[in-house]
Amino acid sequence: MRTIYLLAVIAVILVVSFVYGSTISEQCVVIDEFKGCWKTISVTVTSELCPQSPCVARPETQQHNAITDVLLNSCQKARNSNYADTKLNARIEEVAAIFTGYQIDSRTFCEQPGLILTKRRYG
Repeated sequence: MRTIYLLAVIAVILVVSFVYGSTISEQCVVIDEFKGCWKTISVTVTSELCPQSPCVARPETQQHNAITDVLLNSCQKARNSNYADTKLNARIEEVAAIFTGYQIDSRTFCEQPGLILTKRRYG
């Protein structure tokens, strides 16, 4: 009886550990319909951003590039609507502030994205 109880506890611990590990191994940012995700560990990728494909992408570089993609896409949508969507503008400003460390309005940020939104190479 003790053995069955012990095996059940071990099984539950393994399942919980697997679920926990699965949820923290990837992070995402969402602005409107645009979503960018990155792994919290280094991974091997095949990308035009690799000096030689495949290469290793560090978590901080994956994060930078994912957020850059999301901001570029959401800025394009904001520009197309002439910044009429206040909810979209606010979310762009929120993510941009976290990303850059500066408070800046969405129009100013999105009109000059090349100054900040540049992808980094992997490897």
